[in-house]
Formats: sequence, structure tokens, C-alpha cells
Amino acid sequence: MDRFEQELARMLREGQQDAPYEARHRARLHAGVRARYRTRAWTAAGSGLTAAGLCAALLLLGTSAAGGGPHGPRPGPLASAESVTATATAPTTGTAPAGAGG
Repeated sequence: MDRFEQELARMLREGQQDAPYEARHRARLHAGVRARYRTRAWTAAGSGLTAAGLCAALLLLGTSAAGGGPHGPRPGPLASAESVTATATAPTTGTAPAGAGG
């Protein structure tokens, strides 16, 4: 507790004794404490909502990254199997087969 709240708590405990503050001052102190509690509650709620939003965003980003990216038609191969085998079996120019007379 800070000094303000300590002083208020002391005043409330000493309710039977002569209060150094008038009734209007006590009412103002009580209103100040209520305002501080409301501010703290809003701050805590805002922090909680912010943390929950960040967790949800990270969860959504994590699941989309684990899925392998965007879902859609996959591109086909760049070269067909026929063109790869045709170029591999074609003879090269300018070379003679081994064992040919020459």
C-alpha cells in the first residue's frame, strides 16, 4: 500500500477516536480510494485482454505456419519425365563410340 491508503486505513481503524479530518474530507478520501480501485481494475483487465489477444494471434500464426503455407493448387513439375529421359539417351555430337575403327 502507498502512503495514501495507509493513512486511510489508519483513519478507519480509529473510528471511535476523534478524527483529525472532517466528514467532507473523509468522504473525499473514500472517493479517491474507490477511484484508484477502479483505475487498477481497468488496468488489470486491459492487461489481461492484451495478453489474451497476443496469445490468440500467436496461436493462429503458429497453426498457419505449421500447415505449410497457403492452401491451394500445387504447381506441376517444371519438366516432364519424357523430356528428361529423351535428352539423357540422345547421343552427343562429335564423339565416336568406343571400339569403332579409326
